Amino acid sequence: MIALGLLTASACCHAAWNLLLKRGGLGGPAFVWLCGLLTLPISLVLLLRGSLATTWWAGLVSMALHTAYAVTLQKAYGAGAFSTVYSVSRGSAPALVAIASLSGPHVYGGAALVLVGVLLMERPHSRAPARGVVLGLAVATCTAAYTLWDGFAVRSLHVDLLTYLAVANVAQVAALSPMARRSELQNWRRALPIAVLMPASYGLVLLALTVASVGTVAIGRSLNVVLGVLLGVVVLHERLDAARVIGLATMVGGVLLVSV
Repeated sequence: MIALGLLTASACCHAAWNLLLKRGGLGGPAFVWLCGLLTLPISLVLLLRGSLATTWWAGLVSMALHTAYAVTLQKAYGAGAFSTVYSVSRGSAPALVAIASLSGPHVYGGAALVLVGVLLMERPHSRAPARGVVLGLAVATCTAAYTLWDGFAVRSLHVDLLTYLAVANVAQVAALSPMARRSELQNWRRALPIAVLMPASYGLVLLALTVASVGTVAIGRSLNVVLGVLLGVVVLHERLDAARVIGLATMVGGVLLVSV
């Protein structure tokens, strides 16, 4: 239940920065670079106080996977509705993680319920929703990849969490600098809350990985979908029909199955 509490707090941060990203209409590698740049001073301080023994190379791998995720996510939001992309990407990833991590029967059961919930909520009725679903699945693949790697780094390599996040952020800023544009700096006010909420949301996930299995944490993160759909309906005025309500209830059931 400790992990569930951490994941609930993470879900609030995660849904908030995704909504800000969608509403801001900003995207691309240059915007990812700007978000990392805004928290670079903190990352450098953490690097000075931390141990880089096994953290540096593990953090580089994490950086590559998270950068691919961030860029793919922005492309998805540019082509599909917020609630569609968010629901599919957050809801499908746990099933991929559960399969790859060879989890127990209850985790497989929870993953199946989550996947059924996604299918109930997102039945493509036109080309645009279908494109959102396809891109959402691409984001889910990136999410599953970094979840598995970060789980390995935390549980097997025993990396220092703050140093691990700092290495990934510094490396991301350095890698994306050639794509950066000076004009991007004028967007710093809109980027700042995203730059704060993004590492906060995932730092809570890494903490959850210290007390629960990768499969359990992955499925617990499906709670984000509930918040994402509600924000899409309330803030962006997207549709909420009976199928979506049933789908959400099914997904929550899957999360609770692996969290008790």
